[in-house]
Amino acid sequence: MNYKVSRRRFGQLALAGTVVSGLSYLTKKALAETPSLNIVGIGSSPLVNIDQTAITEVNTTELVENTALNSVSTDIKPVGLVLQSLMTGKAQVLTDKSTPLLEPNEILSGFTSLSDGTLVVAITPVALSRRQPTPTRITFLGPPVKTLTVSGLKQNQQLGSLLGTNDGRLIGLVGKKNGTPPIRLVDINLQTGEISFISKIKFLEDERVSNLAECPDGILYTSIVGAYGDTTLVRLNSNQKKPIRLGQLKVNGQAWNNGLQSLVCSATGQLLAFGAMRYETPNAVYIVDKDSGNMTRLQDFDTTQITRTRT
Repeated sequence: MNYKVSRRRFGQLALAGTVVSGLSYLTKKALAETPSLNIVGIGSSPLVNIDQTAITEVNTTELVENTALNSVSTDIKPVGLVLQSLMTGKAQVLTDKSTPLLEPNEILSGFTSLSDGTLVVAITPVALSRRQPTPTRITFLGPPVKTLTVSGLKQNQQLGSLLGTNDGRLIGLVGKKNGTPPIRLVDINLQTGEISFISKIKFLEDERVSNLAECPDGILYTSIVGAYGDTTLVRLNSNQKKPIRLGQLKVNGQAWNNGLQSLVCSATGQLLAFGAMRYETPNAVYIVDKDSGNMTRLQDFDTTQITRTRT
């Protein structure tokens, strides 16, 4: 079934299908306490052919029915990206015509929305042989889908933690492919994919930094992860080169011990963290107190990364 939408509305679709299990709906109380919680998640799933419905032929303007995605099949295709709404729990398989946006030898290393509402992912190949891997790329989920090769990375570097800023730029964090420091903040050219390092803010050479979020007031936040997963919320100020540590993240008095998958700021300025404690599943969305680092569990969300859609 074809369902044509504009780029701005793409991230807000009432997506069909239930690809990911374990998701319950937000309670009315949680919705009342957290206005403008327009969150989408992205993850990966095998692409499956069932009966006459070829999921690999579904593109970003088509919807997939529940019956097709919930059926059992042995015809497993390469993994693909799956976009899911936190509000509705419905999901959509994303392909560029009949081509999967994510292959089995690739990982999703970043996810964000631009100021015009376009969703963007960073995809990083994982070398499975001695052959030269394909380069890192960023893909605009459109429609239409557009892909740019990222230039300016060293062979052992990875682009991740994408953030579409309020003023229309795309920035990210670059570190080694195994996630180790040094970590650098970069600008990404939206026309060419070329990266340039931002020298105004510098992290310590031994700090593991991940996730970027910007609130409506223009303040940037990130997180620093310790050797045992302990995670500290950090504010980035362009007037001060050294990041400002705000407090260690914790839930019910227990220190958070596993880093974060994503950090997002809502349209009302509420900071949201996404992830799971070590050895726990699924990931969940948490409200974060910026001053104390206290996290309040809001909703389980079985996906990989999240971002805020924009109108």
